[in-house]
Amino acid sequence: MKKFIISIVILAMTASLTAQISVWDGSYEEFDTSNEKGLTEDNPILIENAAQLAFMSQLSYSANNKMYYKLTTDIDLNYLPWTPIGMLLNSTFYGYFDGNNHSISKMDFALFSLAQGYIKNLTIKDTDFIIDDAASSPFGSFTFGAFNDDLLLIENCHNYANITIKDGFNFAIGGIIGRCEESTYIYNCSNHGNINITNQEDGTHPIVGGIGGRVYNTSFCYNTGDINLECSFINNVRTGGIAGLASKEIQNCYNTGNVEPIVYNEGMSISGGIVGYVGGSSSLLSCYNIGYVNGDSSSGLIGQIENEDGFVADNCFMAEHNESIGYGELLSTDFMKSDEFVTMLNKYNDYYKKDVEPFVNDGYPIIDTEKIPAFDIDGTFGVKETNTDNNISVYPNPAKDFVKVSADNGQQTTVKIYNTVGMLVGTRLATSATNEIEINVSEYNPGIYFINISNEEYNVTKKIVIE
Repeated sequence: MKKFIISIVILAMTASLTAQISVWDGSYEEFDTSNEKGLTEDNPILIENAAQLAFMSQLSYSANNKMYYKLTTDIDLNYLPWTPIGMLLNSTFYGYFDGNNHSISKMDFALFSLAQGYIKNLTIKDTDFIIDDAASSPFGSFTFGAFNDDLLLIENCHNYANITIKDGFNFAIGGIIGRCEESTYIYNCSNHGNINITNQEDGTHPIVGGIGGRVYNTSFCYNTGDINLECSFINNVRTGGIAGLASKEIQNCYNTGNVEPIVYNEGMSISGGIVGYVGGSSSLLSCYNIGYVNGDSSSGLIGQIENEDGFVADNCFMAEHNESIGYGELLSTDFMKSDEFVTMLNKYNDYYKKDVEPFVNDGYPIIDTEKIPAFDIDGTFGVKETNTDNNISVYPNPAKDFVKVSADNGQQTTVKIYNTVGMLVGTRLATSATNEIEINVSEYNPGIYFINISNEEYNVTKKIVIE
């Protein structure tokens, strides 16, 4: 009798789990938009089955009318022909999509075309993308890429799909996103799928990364998938564990996948464990790589740098089986599993923790997701501006060479400068009879910073832009 009851319970549990997955049959179902659903984040349009998700792909989206959507179930798209959301009428999705920690599987093509707004809390799994003609289009499992320089945030998104590109030229490929723009932020995301590109067309110029082909602002991300390219072309291929090409900031990211391009004809393979090619004024902070990296111009961290005067690599490491071009420290893989290495990675903040049994990263450090600061949609996180009624001021703003801080009480004042992830980048301790403290910021990378001014009477934080 007990065995019979247990069997019934197991069958009921299995049925319940199965019922939580909605399998697409190729149909479309309109979702409920009554009672002003979709106008606010607290009252989103609920996507309750696969047919309703497919209905999203048939809609036109407007930059002036962004709506909020939330997924309420796991989706199986059944490998049926799929039109990326936003692609049908104007090629761009404008809106806010919350996957609500659900998954989408058996996909035929990317979930979104170009996108603007946010995509968050979603996993793509049990999928093998096979693209026969990438042409000049970017491709990522979640989205092709960003639209112009409008804000796009991709947060807490994880890809387990494999990507195979068999033909095309001049494309950007990534596990999460193909091509980013300057106002694209990728935050707390991971790629676990392999990326394989085989192309025999002359003129091919791929930019390939585990997270994104081309990225700008990337934090708390990691890649475990292998990247393999075999191309015939007359230009350069750029590949990286996190990004093929990166500008601005990559912080607290790691790669364990192998990066192995093979190039024919006159081109060159530029590859790095974190980034293949670094462009513009950029920084690489608290990152590590243990994957094997090959290429004509390659290293365990970065393949090539466009502007060494505008580049900073701080607190970055790579396994000693790779080459170095002078950035990052070479370490043994045994040491990189130690408590001491975790401490080294946490030089500025405690965002890494040791991987313990049952291992999820073969004993190498992992990101402590419980300590990741919340992302602020204006593009800053970790430090907040405080508004007070005192007469403290920071000027000029924007600044280029120097920043001046007023201190109206003549007390000993501590001035600290933080970047957008809360990393301390400068300190000044001063007492000024003229109530003015001057700070040289000429060597700082362009971007948003926070200046904290404190003494016995006040503690004020001001936001400033450095050009």
